[in-house]
Amino acid sequence: MGSPYLTKSDFKSCFDCATKLYYRKHAYPSNQDENEYLRFLAEGGFMIETVAKAKYPSQNDLVSERDPVRAFERTKEILAADPNAIIYEAAALHGRYQARIDILRRQGDALELIEVKSSSLYVDTEENDADSPFLTSAGEIQGKWREYLLDVTFQLYVARMAFPTFRILPRLCVVNKATTVGPNETLQHFHLIGRDPKNRKARPEVQYDGDLSALRDSGLVVVRSVEKEAAMLMDEVVAKAESLVGLFDLSGAVRRQPESVAGQYKVCRTCEYRFTPSKAPAPHGFAECWGQMATADPHILDLHRVGQIGSKNYPDPVPGLLEAGRASILDLREDQLGARGTYTDRRLMQWVHHQNGGSEFLPDQLRRELEGHKQSPGWPLHFLDFEACDIALPHHAGMHPYERVAFQWSCHTLSASGGISHAEWINTEHEFPNFKFAQSLRALLGETGTIYVWSPYEQGTLRRVMLQIEEWLRRDSQDAVRVSGLSSRAELEELADWVNRLLGPEDEKGRHLVSPRIRDLHKLALEHYFHPEMLGRTSIKVVLPAIWRHSSSLQADPWFEQYYKKRSDGTPEDPYKTLPVEQLGDDSDGMDVVDNGTGAIRVYQDLIFQRKADQKTRENRRKILLQYCELDTAAMVMIWKHWITQRANDQD
Repeated sequence: MGSPYLTKSDFKSCFDCATKLYYRKHAYPSNQDENEYLRFLAEGGFMIETVAKAKYPSQNDLVSERDPVRAFERTKEILAADPNAIIYEAAALHGRYQARIDILRRQGDALELIEVKSSSLYVDTEENDADSPFLTSAGEIQGKWREYLLDVTFQLYVARMAFPTFRILPRLCVVNKATTVGPNETLQHFHLIGRDPKNRKARPEVQYDGDLSALRDSGLVVVRSVEKEAAMLMDEVVAKAESLVGLFDLSGAVRRQPESVAGQYKVCRTCEYRFTPSKAPAPHGFAECWGQMATADPHILDLHRVGQIGSKNYPDPVPGLLEAGRASILDLREDQLGARGTYTDRRLMQWVHHQNGGSEFLPDQLRRELEGHKQSPGWPLHFLDFEACDIALPHHAGMHPYERVAFQWSCHTLSASGGISHAEWINTEHEFPNFKFAQSLRALLGETGTIYVWSPYEQGTLRRVMLQIEEWLRRDSQDAVRVSGLSSRAELEELADWVNRLLGPEDEKGRHLVSPRIRDLHKLALEHYFHPEMLGRTSIKVVLPAIWRHSSSLQADPWFEQYYKKRSDGTPEDPYKTLPVEQLGDDSDGMDVVDNGTGAIRVYQDLIFQRKADQKTRENRRKILLQYCELDTAAMVMIWKHWITQRANDQD
């Protein structure tokens, strides 16, 4: 059984669903246990916490004391002994309530409760403005900050009970995107060590090897008072906390609190205890909540943007459906799919083509659009994918937090004669790569041809590179030219002009919405294409396997046959699961492979910053990055070929 206390992690996870508290305390399998992206975000948070601690230096670190009672007693001892005490991972305990506080700072009869988050604000000065950055213009809590402010408010509630003789002052410490970092604030100086490979949830230690005094004066983080916001949320937090604590019995065990599936379905859709029936572990929380409705096929929760069917003028039909014990997409009527619009059109496509067991929908309109691209923008056809990252701790001095670094691209190119070729570029040096990234693209793409992407990510990255060129030229033109490898400012300005021409004209909001050459295949998939195995999603990593498993012509194509492998049941394996693994060092995992964007960022950072790695390990890192990005653009070609050559099952 889990901890006999309601922790702040419990409170955050179970705020929208009390049943989750039972699953958490009884260690039910969760799909977040292996979530690489969440782990990556958490590691960034630990690093930002190191920056925050540098601003509040202290020897009182209770992070290793995991027993809540002993940690609380030690916290009280330190506070009693020093009117200016600063404690890391201080403990607050009262009854069944427990909170671990990132930084607790005593100032006489007041305690500053400082919660550190890796989310960001744009703040020109650390002085608190009259207007809260966490509130809307109408004075309400901004959606993006609500979760964090609920967290702080819960800690405030527990701390007030645990330390009744002190005034508790809630603070939120966040990343300041207005600052540019110096050489001591870059990622290369922060090292995660001590993470238990058998416990992916274990908290690692962050070692910092830069100039600590420079880090102490860093403008990378900013601390803001959230007393007003906490007061606005306190009644809600107290009511929820008390209801959750009411689920504990005298021994500290938690009883199940059934929630209404009809009332909670929007939460259930993304529940961490939900697995597909074929991958469902035992015990399976979602199945216990939904009963026989858990295995409905096609499932209502897989309907495209199902949580947005209801609106002010359109009643949500899903709760009534679930109350009647039905949970299939096909249990809805056509007129229950939502008000007219793009999302409803997508739902209708699902609804229609899930009839009679499900069928692929590939209309002539989709092929006509693709054929039209051969005339305008015209040949050749480039299928392009980028790998880039925007992280809190920049890779290079002079950058802003969360400023994008574009480190890799892959491109498959089809010629009018039917030939296909592949080109790629990757940065392997510890130097700001974006300007060379753009140069290599210009050399390949030139001024003619159609450029296919999957999502607006590539356009967004190119726009950021263009703005970076302009900013670097304003700040230090000589350094900008040096980093670019070009010979003059004029050449770098021409590079920015090329990017601008590629993106197309700006609208009144500075957006480039109509490129003369770039076409988004994801947009076409969303508007025109359906396969029952996509389950309402349109990610390339969902569309490709759905097509691949049923296309013998793609499996036999010499350009793609390397991805053809069979599973134990004789069916074709997902191409993303066929990528070769490579030895990446002497860690416990031994072998590794990149099959997602987060993994690519991790391996790239190791490639750039782990200088102690031997040449073989470095080459393997480079190899697995290249093979992953190459598959992304190969996937686009495969999807394009299927769309343009496959006879449609349905007509317009």
